[in-house]
Amino acid sequence: MNTNPMVQEVNRLVGDLLAGGERLLLPGIGSLMTVTRPARRLSKSEVKPPMRVVEFHGEELGLSLVDRIAVAAACTPEESEEVYARWKGHTLAEGVLTIEGVGVVKQDHFKAEPSFEQRLNPEGVAPIRVKRRSRFDWTFVVGIIAILIALGIGWYGYRLMQEKPVRTVEPIQRTERPAPEKDTTAVTAVEPTTAATPQSGAVATPVTQPAAPADGVQRMTSGWYYVVLGVFSTEENARRAAADAAAKSDALACTIYYFGQKWMVSPCGVADSEEANAFRKAHAATYPDLWVYRAK
Repeated sequence: MNTNPMVQEVNRLVGDLLAGGERLLLPGIGSLMTVTRPARRLSKSEVKPPMRVVEFHGEELGLSLVDRIAVAAACTPEESEEVYARWKGHTLAEGVLTIEGVGVVKQDHFKAEPSFEQRLNPEGVAPIRVKRRSRFDWTFVVGIIAILIALGIGWYGYRLMQEKPVRTVEPIQRTERPAPEKDTTAVTAVEPTTAATPQSGAVATPVTQPAAPADGVQRMTSGWYYVVLGVFSTEENARRAAADAAAKSDALACTIYYFGQKWMVSPCGVADSEEANAFRKAHAATYPDLWVYRAK
């Protein structure tokens, strides 16, 4: 065993790099690289598991050990060259490279030490016995039966869906919808607008902002653009923000809208995006965080 501390440190560095999957160039010697061999069936009942091994190649591949020494020791390239030369002088003899704790390179072949093989393959490389499935696998049979039942239920549901339109054509005839029901729908569609212009009806919806109730929260009109002062998790915070905006020198009259599970405070809601952006820019000096939201 070599007791030189420098040699031991370089040997440890080589082992760490190879265990980490690095390709390592040993100038003047060759290259070492870690590869993974796939699983291999040995017999009907045994399988060789995948394993990691180190291979030696005469070509210069990977990153030079000299460079890795310079990084690990934080030394100059000249100093790392000297360390590598001294290490090689201790480990290479008569064409055999002995890296203690890692393995031996002899006649262009690398043989790992048992401890390093265990490090590369902590789960072991012993063959694994494969249990043969019994001739009558009831789990498999039950699974097939379940699949067939599911297919049957799916086919039955498909048939019902195919027949359903034929049986429901006449029950959904328009004769069952009276005219007053359509009028009610129309009123509901323009309800946000009629609060401000009761006589204008649906005509005023795309060009004017619906008026907010005195103490209520409005719903946004789909497709409209709203200049947003803020979005709040409680209605109380939203009302406080609206009141603060109204108290500023550049006062804004804000409306509170439902915004999913939250409340949105907006001083402007219009059908035109350019008009909304113009409003935002006009008040940007006092309210720099204003942004525009298009209702869905």
